[in-house]
Amino acid sequence: EKQPFERIEVSREQALELFSENNFKVEIINELPEDKTITVYRCGPLVDLCRGPHIPNTSFVKAFACLKASSAYWRGKKERESLQRVYGISYPNSKSLKDYLYQLEEAKKYDHRQLGIKQELFFFNPLSPGSAFFLPHGACIYDKLMNFMKKQYRERGYEEVLSPNMYNMQLWETSGHAGHYKENMFTFQ
Repeated sequence: EKQPFERIEVSREQALELFSENNFKVEIINELPEDKTITVYRCGPLVDLCRGPHIPNTSFVKAFACLKASSAYWRGKKERESLQRVYGISYPNSKSLKDYLYQLEEAKKYDHRQLGIKQELFFFNPLSPGSAFFLPHGACIYDKLMNFMKKQYRERGYEEVLSPNMYNMQLWETSGHAGHYKENMFTFQ
């Protein structure tokens, strides 16, 4: 089919009425600045809150794939509702999609997180999923890399500084990292 994606500007009141049954979208709408233009997109019977833009119509989607699904807390806060996050991709033809999926599989073969484990350089613990625990050979390589980098810094006139390993959550909110990674961060009061 060739269903168009239609961009529609709506008032705040119209948006709140349109999505009154969806608490998540109502929350988003209420947090928008008063002067913000609110847009929805329509494709057939589906109308959704979205900034867009989109492809002109559905005829541009010839091949698509669901890449993965995962659970996530609304806005990355464990006190909030748990949602399903779905990752997908589309291409204008099957060959392009097939090539992309092949590249993804090839990249997995060279994933440093897996190679390091297979080569017994480091391991990860579920209690600290973002931090590697270096094994003897991995620690040796790490030290050599650090010494090389320090030498490069000195030769180029840079001075080294050390920053703390823990930060106030405000830093991650300001940088935007909290919105993307909070469910994987270890936080405490």
